[in-house]
Amino acid sequence: MDAKNFALRKSPCNSPLPELEVPMINTMVACLGVEHRKLNGLDMRRALAASRLADDPGAITASQQALEVWEEIRQDLWSHLQIEDELVSWGEARHAIPSALLDRLKNERQEMRNLITTLHERSLGLDHELTADDRSAFAQTLLALARTLDSHVERYDGGVLPSILRALFLK
Repeated sequence: MDAKNFALRKSPCNSPLPELEVPMINTMVACLGVEHRKLNGLDMRRALAASRLADDPGAITASQQALEVWEEIRQDLWSHLQIEDELVSWGEARHAIPSALLDRLKNERQEMRNLITTLHERSLGLDHELTADDRSAFAQTLLALARTLDSHVERYDGGVLPSILRALFLK
């Protein structure tokens, strides 16, 4: 009975970080930094492809390039966002991230979900005969995602990840 009461009173949040948690979180932060640099490069390519398509929605080559860039980023984006969500949850549980930043992240994440869903729906038809207006709408959505991801990466690199590291190493 005494052992059971002890086990119930012991919570992971009231104890030091488990031995493997510090290197694991630190590694996740470092990996996200590397992925953010990769996203920045893809973001430039995505913005360029989308701009070319927006300038000339009738250009099939521009449409194909925009679709290729979208497919390249789409492959890794969801898993990347899931890792970020887990880090934010970790930081939120430790009160490491200011509430105003958390609110902004939630709004930003919803905006990204909406844009990604729209891009997915619009990209399904890009292999078929689409109107210039359809390709222009795809380009505009791709440009909106490029802007959102650019500010997202900047916000994470400048605010979220440093907050996580501070919380991690102050324990």
